[in-house]
Amino acid sequence: MKKLLIALLLLGSCTKPEPIEIITDDLKGRIYNDTTLTADREWMLSGRVSIMPGYTLTIEPGTVIKGRLGTGANASCLIITNGAKINAVGTPQQPIIFTADGDVPPSVRGLWGGLLILGKAPCSFKSDVTELQIEGIPTSDTNGLYGGSIADDNSGSLQYISIRHGGAEIGEGNEINGLTLGGVGSGTTINHIEVLGNVDDGIEFFGGTVNATNLLVLGQGDDAIDIDQAYAGTIDGALVVLTAASDHGFEIDGPEGSAPGRFTLKNATVNGATDDCD
Repeated sequence: MKKLLIALLLLGSCTKPEPIEIITDDLKGRIYNDTTLTADREWMLSGRVSIMPGYTLTIEPGTVIKGRLGTGANASCLIITNGAKINAVGTPQQPIIFTADGDVPPSVRGLWGGLLILGKAPCSFKSDVTELQIEGIPTSDTNGLYGGSIADDNSGSLQYISIRHGGAEIGEGNEINGLTLGGVGSGTTINHIEVLGNVDDGIEFFGGTVNATNLLVLGQGDDAIDIDQAYAGTIDGALVVLTAASDHGFEIDGPEGSAPGRFTLKNATVNGATDDCD
């Protein structure tokens, strides 16, 4: 019986598995309905994809979303517009992955854009305007507006997310961050986020009041975590791993207008590419 069991195990180990058909669905343009991305297929971002105000994008645990390769006007990205929501809740065993199309080596950056979440929370802008166009989106696209007066604005939930190989340029010196948070309010949940190999910043907070916990940024080209325009939330738990391509672990700027802002940053570790953490 023991010999028979061993023989069956060896036979099973030599049996080639049946090929698995991977179904790919494209996401394009402006989405005017509640949409769910399921984990039973891959989803492809073709150009700028915008979830329009009043609608919710739900992403199941374990789902993979890929951005088609391209820069400039052809850069792929996902925009959760001012007034829309994203409910992307992965798990430690089944994270939600945003990455580039194709078989990409870990060190490659800038193959697609990134993820942008825009909200109605207060920001401090020059000339004290209440709305502004987000960095990385052409001014001709009004889906890039963010800012307002709703401190507890809710843009949804982002948990156990990995964002890889992004930061494509839309113009000279104008790249997209791995995760852009523009005027995102405290009603939004953001935790357990990693950004790997982005050309520009890993995560940038443009004003807003959202709290974020357990952030990991590795091998970005500019700053790992950037804080601007009177961000007024709490970042609790951040690990930054710089490489030779990186600039700084943190960039922190104050208000641009008269509106003040006060934030808390705690439990942060920077692992520098040199002894000086450069």
